[in-house]
Amino acid sequence: MSAAKVFTVFGSTGNQGGSIINAILSHPVLSKEYSLRGVTRNASSDKAKALTAKGVEMVSGDMEHYDSVSNAIKGSYAVFAVTNYWESPPSKEREVNQGKRIADACKEHDVKQLIWSNLPHVGKLSKGKYPNVHHFDGKAEVGEYIASLGIPHVNVVPGMFMSNLKANIKSNDGGETFTFSMPAPIDVKWPWFNPSRDNGNFVAGALLQPEIFNASNPVSISECSGFYSGTQMCKIFEEVTGKKINYFEIPKDMFIGFMATPEIGQELYENFMLVVDYGYFGPTVEEAQKGVEDSIEKFFLEGERPQGLEEYFKEKKSEFWGL
Repeated sequence: MSAAKVFTVFGSTGNQGGSIINAILSHPVLSKEYSLRGVTRNASSDKAKALTAKGVEMVSGDMEHYDSVSNAIKGSYAVFAVTNYWESPPSKEREVNQGKRIADACKEHDVKQLIWSNLPHVGKLSKGKYPNVHHFDGKAEVGEYIASLGIPHVNVVPGMFMSNLKANIKSNDGGETFTFSMPAPIDVKWPWFNPSRDNGNFVAGALLQPEIFNASNPVSISECSGFYSGTQMCKIFEEVTGKKINYFEIPKDMFIGFMATPEIGQELYENFMLVVDYGYFGPTVEEAQKGVEDSIEKFFLEGERPQGLEEYFKEKKSEFWGL
């Protein structure tokens, strides 16, 4: 019997990477085909030790240093890579450099399957209308760099994280009524996704189809459970919690003023406008919605769908809103 292929997972103790590790370990085929290696800054942390106890080889890796990245990847057949723009202070340049180090190391070590956690290039998609969504554009530029190196790869493109709804849904009267606030009209449909539960299910579906790993024309997998309008979301929230909720369209200036800096406010506002104008994944709202359904059908584990808002609200209503 041949040795298992080493699958190295960056961000192994985080939402996206942790979901992948759980999905591989629980899959009857992939758990035998791949041996898991988790990359983390601190291989002695409690989270890292918990993964070691599950049979994951945990290694320290610093994405600021090429030698560290290269050592983590050495011997890998497959790699999942994700970067975090929002580390303090937020920096597109740092994120792009981190992603390029991972790509260069994958090329050096002849990795056969690279899964890149990508996002749309908003500046290009909008033809310059929205030039400030740096946490998207940086990841897209790394994706372009990966393709230029000729590495067989797949892009996974996560939708809007459901965990952010904790901040978007608030009560000002002790939990009797709630307000769902977004900087867009109530009929705009948002692509919600729970990466900690479902990122791994999409990646597992991709690994079961090794023929899709292509160097010149990579597949992009649109990850979300579906698109929900403000009206639909309020209805689901009321049905799950029994509490009244109203929708509030935040004016642009007010939205930007809520943020830590005007620059971050502008970036996030343009990020929301990506959904309004292009359906988040692009290139149009209609094509984005079709792309999600195609991705679920082709890559999500057979017979399932990603977690929807109703189930998520049931799970989180106590933790998020004390209900």
